[in-house]
Order: sequence, then structure tokens, then C-alpha cells
Amino acid sequence: MEFIVDQMLGRLTTWLRLLGHDTVSASDFALESKEDEFLIQFAGHKRILVTRDKILGSMAERAGVRVCLINSDSIMEQLEEMSSNYDIDLEPKMTRCTICNALTRKIRSNELGMLKKEDYIPEDLVEDGIDFWICDSCGKVYWEGSHWDNIHERIEKLRERVASKVSLTKNF
Repeated sequence: MEFIVDQMLGRLTTWLRLLGHDTVSASDFALESKEDEFLIQFAGHKRILVTRDKILGSMAERAGVRVCLINSDSIMEQLEEMSSNYDIDLEPKMTRCTICNALTRKIRSNELGMLKKEDYIPEDLVEDGIDFWICDSCGKVYWEGSHWDNIHERIEKLRERVASKVSLTKNF
């Protein structure tokens, strides 16, 4: 599944990309006006429009666009809503850049030297031999640091909530 997300849902865009979903955001484009028209036209290219804007959602549905209308302000609840509407994979991956949505690739051992030039990458991590991924489009480098444990913990709690709702539904 491919998504296009309105500007109100920037954090959701990041999380969908983190989960490996091809997710374009209206924020990725310099839109001076007419964001609604742009989103509907772009979504028409086989993407599901994800929005909190009921009017935009209604306009898009009338234009034949599939719409996921989000109600919650909480990022985990937003992901739960998406999970209940679509069979989205809730397993974090290092496949998409959270900044620009391009595919990432694992950095080869002969490329590790370039990481030492980046201020935001702790030098000891490079020496420890952990895996790194890079977005060849924007140059962002990723690794599974301590934040990765937090991501997995939050996703595991989300999976448990989704599973409990599914089992409640089946019992009725």
C-alpha cells in the first residue's frame, strides 16, 4: 500500500515510513496554495489519502480516491486507526528514509569511513561494527541505537492493543 498524507499528520508520515510504507507527504512539496486539489490529484495515482480533514476526505472520496480519515491526535492511536482500516505491517524496518521517503540501503564496510565525517554519528558506534543504513537521495544515515528499543516497545504495545480489540470483536 502507498499513502499520501496531509500536512497535519507529519508524525504519522514519519512512523509510516519507519514501518517501511511508501508514504508521500504534502509537506514534501512546496505548495503555495490548493493543497487539497494537489492531494486529491496525487492520491489518484493509486495512493490512499490519509487526512484528519473531513471536508478534504469527502471531496477525495467523491473524486474516487480511497481515504483514511484519522480522528485521533495521538500518534499511536493514529497508527491503530490505520491498522484497523488497512493491513499495515507494524514491524519497524530500515527500508525507507523517514525524511524523504526514498529507499535506504545498508552501508558497506568499505564505506564506513564516510560516517566519521558526520557530526551526529558517535564515532565509537562506527568502531563497534554496528550496521548503518543510508539514504542515497538525501544522505541521512540511520542505525539501531537506543531509540530503536523505544520504537520497538511502543510498537509492541500497539500490537497488543490491536490484538485485544480483534479478539474482543471476534467474541461478539
